[in-house]
Formats: sequence, C-alpha cells, structure tokens
Amino acid sequence: MSDPRWTDVDRDIDDALRHFAMALQIFEAGRFDAPGLEGYKNSSSFMHAMATGYTSVEDALKRILDILGETPPTGDAWHRDLIERVSRPMGGSNARPAFFDKEMRRDLLECMRMRHRVRHRDYDDFVPTKAEPSVDAARRIVSRIRNTVAEFNKKIDPDPSEENDGGGGAGGGASGGPPT
Repeated sequence: MSDPRWTDVDRDIDDALRHFAMALQIFEAGRFDAPGLEGYKNSSSFMHAMATGYTSVEDALKRILDILGETPPTGDAWHRDLIERVSRPMGGSNARPAFFDKEMRRDLLECMRMRHRVRHRDYDDFVPTKAEPSVDAARRIVSRIRNTVAEFNKKIDPDPSEENDGGGGAGGGASGGPPT
C-alpha cells in the first residue's frame, strides 16, 4: 500500500462491518413488535445500523475514487451511479478494473435501497419480513467486502515491498537468496 489514504478506506470498511454486524444481531434478536419504547428502539436501531453500514461503504468508495483521481458521480442518482460505476472497469487514461462483481453490486444496491426506505419514511411501520432481502445482502457483504477491497487495492496500488524486482524492496533474487 503506497498511498496512506488506504488506511482511511480501511477505517470506513471497519465501520461498515461494525454497523452491519450490529444490524444483523439486532435483526436476529427481533422483538420489533414489542410494545412501546422497546419495539421502537429495536426497529430504529436496526434501521440506523443498516443505513450507517451502507453509508460507510459509500464513504470508502468515494475515498478510493479520490485515490484514483476519479471524480465521483453527481446528480440526483449519484448513490446508484456510484455503485454502478465502481462495478464496471474503466478505460482510457484512468483505466482500472471493476471494484465489484455482479453479486456484490446487487447486494450493495439492495442495501442502498434499504437506506433509501429508512431515510424517506417508507418504514414508519417497520415490517421485518420486508427487510429480509436487505439482511441477506448485508450478510453477504460482511463476508466479502474486506477481501474484495484488499484485492482491488493490490491490483491498482501494489505494495512495493511485496514485489520481487531485485530492487530496494524486501524481495530477494530469483533463487530465494539475496540479490546479486
């Protein structure tokens, strides 16, 4: 990792994982239909954790675009456009591979829709079964996103100490011994 801003990306991913993990625990615990304050706390904390988990992923993606010198999307649909753009390779002078495969793209878009519903009061009457697709997507994101981001980082910003070029890095000669 040659650009120190990757540590900020890592922090955003850590935040996303923490919030998604809390959302999953809250969802499994249930009690959304508990009377009064308890039910309200359960549903509100679940929705907040899901929304914040997704927002943390978006923050990481915007940081990566900044590292790459790529301008983030703008306009009314920028949230969706962000996921769509990072899920396809770019050509030209700023060529790069896609960040995410089709499955990760699908899961992130599902969690984005969950955040949209939460932010726009569509979930005033929270129905847990309607959240199940987003919960399933969050589970898959949690299981894959750290490695996915790390693999992308290695592709576009390799750590010079891991290269075996016989130069000033930590690598050795082709025979495994010191460079000659």
